[in-house]
Amino acid sequence: MLLLLLMVVVGIRVFWQRSQFPGRWEHTFHVRHAELRDRLSQARKTLREVEKELARAYSEAESIVSSIRGEHEQRVARLKREVERLQFPGCGEECARLGKAVLHEHVLLTPKGCELPLDGLRAEVSNGVDQFWLYLYPASHSPELVPFRHHRDPAAPAAPAGEIVPLFTEEQVRGFEMTINVAAAAERRFRAGLPARLAQAEEELAEARKDTDAVKAAEQNRTHVMDSNRNDPRLTKARAGLAEARSEWERETLRRPPK
Repeated sequence: MLLLLLMVVVGIRVFWQRSQFPGRWEHTFHVRHAELRDRLSQARKTLREVEKELARAYSEAESIVSSIRGEHEQRVARLKREVERLQFPGCGEECARLGKAVLHEHVLLTPKGCELPLDGLRAEVSNGVDQFWLYLYPASHSPELVPFRHHRDPAAPAAPAGEIVPLFTEEQVRGFEMTINVAAAAERRFRAGLPARLAQAEEELAEARKDTDAVKAAEQNRTHVMDSNRNDPRLTKARAGLAEARSEWERETLRRPPK
């Protein structure tokens, strides 16, 4: 098995050597033509090194363009999202919840599925016999009551098997009441300053879209690098050197070697 593997490796090496240095076997392998092979190999190596260096310079310039353009696009996208958030605030992020009542940045979702805008909303708590009542007074909506049980009603039917009826403490309910009122006050301030904030965000977005100087400068630098690479005297010299080495090989062997 080892012998077979060695034969395969040797065969690959011979095939590669023959493809790089075509001609008779003595041209490919004999020591008498070693100097001729070395000159061709060195010419190839010189050109590859110059091409690699120039490619690296272009790659770096291209990377700078991609980075700066990406930063610009991210900035524009961030400002666009901010404008859209101010234009259409929606519910906003969830801030707190108690039972099935969920408080968001801009609305309160009640257990009945109502969305009560926080702007103008007021919450109060009343203590009943076996439950607390959270009174919600929206600015343009009829009041709504949300119950939070704190004692089990002996007269009430038993809960179905596996169902848990939660009980709430006064501290929990009054804390939720305070959180709602604080959020409603914040929402009033948000709505009062919304026109000015929206106008500012739209102006910043328009300016960001026009601010492409850094991107253009990076693209110009990339073009400069590409032109410099194309006209680099080292590249011209290396190509000429390889062309001469290939012609010399062809004169000796009557076979044109690959680049």
